[in-house]
Amino acid sequence: RRARARPAVAERAATSDSKELTKFMIPEKRFPAAGVVGFVRALSLFVLLMGLGCVFCPLILVSMPFVLKRDPQRRTFVDFLIRQWAKLLIFPFFSVKIEGLENLPPPGEACIYVANHQSFMDILSALHLPRSFKFISKDSIFKIPFVGWAMKRADHVSLKRDDRKSQVEVFRKSIKKLQDGTSLFIFPEGTRSQDGVMLDFKAKGAFGMARRAKTAILPMTILGTGRLMPAKDYLLYFGGPGVRIILHKPISAEEVQAADDDALVEQVRDTIAAGLPEGYQSKPAA
Repeated sequence: RRARARPAVAERAATSDSKELTKFMIPEKRFPAAGVVGFVRALSLFVLLMGLGCVFCPLILVSMPFVLKRDPQRRTFVDFLIRQWAKLLIFPFFSVKIEGLENLPPPGEACIYVANHQSFMDILSALHLPRSFKFISKDSIFKIPFVGWAMKRADHVSLKRDDRKSQVEVFRKSIKKLQDGTSLFIFPEGTRSQDGVMLDFKAKGAFGMARRAKTAILPMTILGTGRLMPAKDYLLYFGGPGVRIILHKPISAEEVQAADDDALVEQVRDTIAAGLPEGYQSKPAA
């Protein structure tokens, strides 16, 4: 397979210095007893998740009649409550910093957020964005106590990966949401990277959705989540600098319409990869 072109120097400079980004990488070795501490922190996170769920789920339930009457499509107030839930949940454990807020679309304008995927913490970190959006998420996430119930009330999109009928239904539903002004959030790698190295895009539906709905695509790079909770386990380690989210310049709806399919996928992937440490930017060419 042909090796990927390296990201442009200007783009790389616009994100951060490559050496600085290495602090977000998964360490080869951790301090003694890191596993025990990680287990305690993960258990504490789960207990806090359930505890906050006992507060926020009733608030969502009480708000639903008003939401369904005034904002049945976007349900932005439910999204707001879920964002506050996520912020309170991770506050004791790690920080999230966002760069490039000026690249966000105006409130109420739909776009598709596309990001790399290293950890379950990507979801909680992404909920720090000051915008309403819906995840396209595998159906197992909707089975998590409290979390799945809240996601259904907010009308996030559930996908059965191996079910062709579900894939077609999700594609149609997602286009309708975008046309109604609802933004979507997609991890096109299709799974979490085990070692932090960015994978090829398997789920390319986001690009077809953007083209059909005539919406922009906003590439974003998430750093540090794999260091906190690697994909290979569910321990919550100390994460040093925490999480950094880089919002890149959006690809406008006009650019999406004009671009070749393969070129668009390549452009988005290279833009996201440019914000990662150099060692995470691509798998070696076969």
